[in-house]
Amino acid sequence: MDIGALASSLTTALVPRLPYFLKAGEKAALNMKRVAIVLTLLLFAIVAVQPSQQDEGRFAVAGLKEREVQVFFNSFKEAVAKGDKRKVATMVSYPIKVYLRSDRTVRISNSARFIKFYDQIFDEKFKDLIAATEFKDLWDKSSGVATPRGEIWINGIVKNPKFQDEYEIKITALNGPMRP
Repeated sequence: MDIGALASSLTTALVPRLPYFLKAGEKAALNMKRVAIVLTLLLFAIVAVQPSQQDEGRFAVAGLKEREVQVFFNSFKEAVAKGDKRKVATMVSYPIKVYLRSDRTVRISNSARFIKFYDQIFDEKFKDLIAATEFKDLWDKSSGVATPRGEIWINGIVKNPKFQDEYEIKITALNGPMRP
């Protein structure tokens, strides 16, 4: 039984019995109205905090749906394996700060610049790490979904603040492989 059904059954069970708990006389009707209002507000509060369908799944803390992350991550892995620079570039949220194999950091503001630096970002060590990372290895926290050591971060990017449920999954951090 979900929370909404539980609240509804409690309201149905308690409301007919309320007159037995109230003072006799004219105040009883007024108290009855007050109690009904309080119960209605309580019901709305319970329903409001009930988790939505979106919150279900492994990446609920990050606010992302598990299936969407799986499709995105597998598509990303495939694009990197094929060396599809353009596809990978479309999967990134700009601007982004990336770590190059020379241990230098660069701020990239668009896909054209990303493609220019692609081979310096995705060296063989980083490609091997991506290929070896399985979907089951990903973890999340409120700031997004990440690979095991935080080499790559994935988030839902909201385009219009008025519609928080409408987002695009994008890569928001490329930290590269952890180098000694």
